[in-house]
Amino acid sequence: MPNRAMQLPRLIAAGAVGAAAGLGCTPHATGDGDTGEQSVGGYASDTAITAKVKAAFVAEPSLNAMNIAVETNQGIVQLSGTVDTTAQSETATRVASGVAGVKQVNNDLKVKSP
Repeated sequence: MPNRAMQLPRLIAAGAVGAAAGLGCTPHATGDGDTGEQSVGGYASDTAITAKVKAAFVAEPSLNAMNIAVETNQGIVQLSGTVDTTAQSETATRVASGVAGVKQVNNDLKVKSP
């Protein structure tokens, strides 16, 4: 019977691969060819960026963070939802751009009609 302590690293590795597969993330080769798929580390980084952008929106008094959806993929932040004014849309872009790790912000926010 194999030593349980020796099996633990295998179980951890299997769990990590299973979690990555369940999240739709697959590690990609780091060589000449980039498959375009996001690594587990990249997914975790994007999740952290999304959380930081949302927190920054909550801290910004001129924005209603509940009306702004944030998605991040490879450091590119996508904003969607509705804001009251063009100034709020511009503020959302500025605030998101100021978050560490953000490479680009795509602002698809809609401004409510007057």
